[in-house]
Amino acid sequence: MRLTMSKEPLYCEDLFNYHRNPTRKVEVGTKAIGGDAPIQIQSMTTTNSLDTAATASQVMSILDAGADIVRITTQGRREAHNLKPIKQIIRDKGYSAPLVADIHFNPNAAEIAAGNVEKVRINPGNFSGGAKKFNLLNYSEEEYNAELQIAQKKLTPLLNICKENHTAIRIGTNHGSLSDRIMSRYGDTPKGMVAACMEYLRLCEEQNFHDIVLSIKASNTRIMVHTVRLLVVAMKKENMNYPLHLGVTEAGSEDEGRIKSAVGSGALLSDGLGDTIRVSLTEDPEKEVPVATKLVNYINGRKGHEEISSVPVSQFTPFEYNRRKTHDVLNIGGEHTPVVISNVSNELTLKGEQKADYLSIKRPDDIKNHYQKYIIPFAAWKSANTTPNTYPILTPQELLGTPELPTHCFLSISYPELNNELIAKLKVNKNIIILLNSGHINMPIEQRAFILKMINAALTHPIILHNQYEEDEAEDLHIKSGADAGLLFLDGFADGLLLTNKGRLPHSEVINTAFGILQSSRVRFTKTEFISCPGCGRTLFDLQETTKEVKARTAHLKGLKIGIMGCVVNGVGEMADADYGYIGSGPDTVSLFKKRDLIQRNLPRKEAVEELINLIKEHGDWVEP
Repeated sequence: MRLTMSKEPLYCEDLFNYHRNPTRKVEVGTKAIGGDAPIQIQSMTTTNSLDTAATASQVMSILDAGADIVRITTQGRREAHNLKPIKQIIRDKGYSAPLVADIHFNPNAAEIAAGNVEKVRINPGNFSGGAKKFNLLNYSEEEYNAELQIAQKKLTPLLNICKENHTAIRIGTNHGSLSDRIMSRYGDTPKGMVAACMEYLRLCEEQNFHDIVLSIKASNTRIMVHTVRLLVVAMKKENMNYPLHLGVTEAGSEDEGRIKSAVGSGALLSDGLGDTIRVSLTEDPEKEVPVATKLVNYINGRKGHEEISSVPVSQFTPFEYNRRKTHDVLNIGGEHTPVVISNVSNELTLKGEQKADYLSIKRPDDIKNHYQKYIIPFAAWKSANTTPNTYPILTPQELLGTPELPTHCFLSISYPELNNELIAKLKVNKNIIILLNSGHINMPIEQRAFILKMINAALTHPIILHNQYEEDEAEDLHIKSGADAGLLFLDGFADGLLLTNKGRLPHSEVINTAFGILQSSRVRFTKTEFISCPGCGRTLFDLQETTKEVKARTAHLKGLKIGIMGCVVNGVGEMADADYGYIGSGPDTVSLFKKRDLIQRNLPRKEAVEELINLIKEHGDWVEP
């Protein structure tokens, strides 16, 4: 469905210039979320929540790393009561940051926690309906509304306690953890996630309770981004403007976790959405905080930027993925998989795991392999003999000044250069690939404006994003390039990626980052995707070591998705995209899944990785490394 933006409320303040989305301010202890408050950084403890000293110590470590708010696993009544001494320890040490209780399945625990901490997180899919059976039941209207009334009955006492204690609530809906009732009507869809969230919002407003923060999360970045946008529009239609907590669930670890988080949360932050954020990594929680901080600071740097000229918007689908219609040139655009171009002008030997589709070079002498495809500046291309697989890059001036263009060529251009004369030239020259660069501080939004202008002019040339950086640390490149390019790939606007980095990073790191962005944006899969949770107090085995072990054995299975989840609370649902699942089921025991089907229950953890590999082999998805 293609939406004409004028017929729907806009999901952000401005598609072409950075502005924070206006929301009401919610006080959470000593912090505020939304309104004019800065974006708050969060993380979550992984300790046993009944271990008072260990949990308090980890809370303080997370705060020392720079977090503003810390969430604590709260499985039941005992853990809810234990929040009080944990809080007392950190207060006695001089820490004033608010604590959040993370509740699933237990309204009684939520009521206890609401008197002990500053915020309680509840999940509409788990709060009142019990464990999900993933049954597509047929509800009558009467049955559907009856279960909603049960939710209201269980929610009302919690709201009353929150009012008395000035405790805020986060309504947190996760992909894969919707109630059977919502699933019966909407399926596991963005509309279902938004419907679940809006139901609880209305129940809160009926009780005149407004200290609410919302989150909608998924490990699938495309679903996460489109669903949050849909939620904002749904709120606008009902005159609501509650603040948003952002996060990509089960993002993973190392470079993939950072890139995936930057792609998903960065896309939303770029449009001014988000008032608090967590980066969920399968690492120590203290390591999440600087990643989230860097991402927020990078986007915050766009405030007050030089204005980007807007264009009319008629064909843009912000709530679902539709790849921009292009014609193919060479093997780019059309139905082709997005390509990666590597800039190897100073280093011709690529040491990365992935091989680029094209190499960008400066001189014909750099051509070493006649089977490789190259792109080269137009002047150098003209001055020497080149191979049939070498294609020139023209500037706008060269394009306009060349009566007879090469059969296939690239045009290096930025948004301000796309004038009527160039549009006319492009309309009669189809075999041109756009190499879209930007020197604007708000790079992805200026590139979005260029692409929308191309769409308005009915130009269907394929577009390669050419994004340039000067980073010396790999993490900084992961975060910035992921946030910039991810936004446009998630919306289907680009056909390839060229990252150029002038800092002290090897080209192998740069090219692997480019492939990581395409995979995180779900447009090209070149390695195994691991959907691994960060762990919490419910995890009863060493999740980080297990994740490393699973990766070591299965990382070569290109295109396969493997879920590695610490527990069964949301594990089965939230690994909804995974082909295979490895889920903690008890102390050092694991259950194995094929999709959502339980295959083996309560295996000893020491045997589970080998049994996972056997399961993959049994279903014909194994290849030898």
